[in-house]
Amino acid sequence: MKPFKPLFAFAVLAFMLGCEDPQPTATCVDGVQNGNEDGIDCGGDCPPCLSAFTIAGNVQKGPFLNGSSVLASALDSNLTPLGGTFNTQILDNSGYFGFNNLQLPFSFISLRADGFYFNEVCGEQSAAQITLNAVLDLTSAGPANVNTITHLEKARIEYLVAGGMDFTSAKAKAMNEVLAIFEIDTTQNFPPSQLLDIANSSYADGVLIAITSILQGYRSVSEFSDLMANITTDIRMDGTLDSPSLGAKLRAHALVLDTNAIKQNIVDRYLDLGITVSVPNFGEHITNYLTNTNHTGGEDVIDYPETGLSGTNFLNETDTVFTENQFYSLAAKRPSECVDLAVKISRVSGSCTYCWFYSLGSGQNWAASNYDGTTYTQTYTSLGLDADLSVGFEKGTFKFECFMNGSTTPYRTKVITVN
Repeated sequence: MKPFKPLFAFAVLAFMLGCEDPQPTATCVDGVQNGNEDGIDCGGDCPPCLSAFTIAGNVQKGPFLNGSSVLASALDSNLTPLGGTFNTQILDNSGYFGFNNLQLPFSFISLRADGFYFNEVCGEQSAAQITLNAVLDLTSAGPANVNTITHLEKARIEYLVAGGMDFTSAKAKAMNEVLAIFEIDTTQNFPPSQLLDIANSSYADGVLIAITSILQGYRSVSEFSDLMANITTDIRMDGTLDSPSLGAKLRAHALVLDTNAIKQNIVDRYLDLGITVSVPNFGEHITNYLTNTNHTGGEDVIDYPETGLSGTNFLNETDTVFTENQFYSLAAKRPSECVDLAVKISRVSGSCTYCWFYSLGSGQNWAASNYDGTTYTQTYTSLGLDADLSVGFEKGTFKFECFMNGSTTPYRTKVITVN
């Protein structure tokens, strides 16, 4: 056997070492920051590095109720969902929620809250749940509140960012477009929508209360949710409310809102929670909207159907000529118990003394006052959501005046002729 030659072994070793890359290839799993990584195994060609974020805020329509759920979803800089989701619950009846130490690759997040809420227009808890959304950049200072404005602007922000606009500009533009729907002066220096709070007292907080109250109106939960969804879809691509019917719906309820009652409802609700609030003058924004909007016509807050139990309804939108001594319906459908309705009938012209009559056995949820033979008037007050009554008239001209929630000014008037 030939002896081992050290010189040959050294040559082989040198050759092998010479074939190795002196700069090891970067990997994303080696526990070493190498290559173009921004951190250990993250950034550059590797997955983005994670940052810790803490989120806290309130979900408000009125405030969502204790136990309502809040879902946070991680987004990239294009607002594309990354698949990471986090769940929490609202912790008290002020709508407060929080997420601690969320590990996110980007600072963008969407929030979705599902739950029952306090209806500030009617002063009662909602009969069903709604959903409110927001999309936020968590590098912005302040609370992460979720409200009606953050909800309406979300789809518009996503559309603008998808078109190449940066998030900050898109969010500011979308909020101004939502405010413009309600004739709010957008030259004012408004904070971002997630900073607004119906329990606070600034001018901007008053704007939030006004918009929220118009959207709620005297609608049911399903009607409110449907309206919000349709507005969101309408404004997504151009930022303007193009649907005449949606504008008419907003105006119809804004016309009859009781701002004093809404203010007291908010104050009382927070007092129940041990919180004293000072409600700003939000009524001025509702008045400004009604004065300046181009929204016209529209649905009535109360439904006066074309026909009732006894045929044609005196209160409908179309019929104005009727036949004497024949029964017709006096019919109305209120949307909720927080809407009161009284209908005053008056003789305008004619020689009749007891000018109308009704069938006692036909009464359904109407209470009639005594007939006033001096002024030729009588008032019917609705006692249930669906009210109907068989009524007939002698010859003459008569006026129906509809009053809501104890107002002394009729919100609707109709004149009929009976031949």
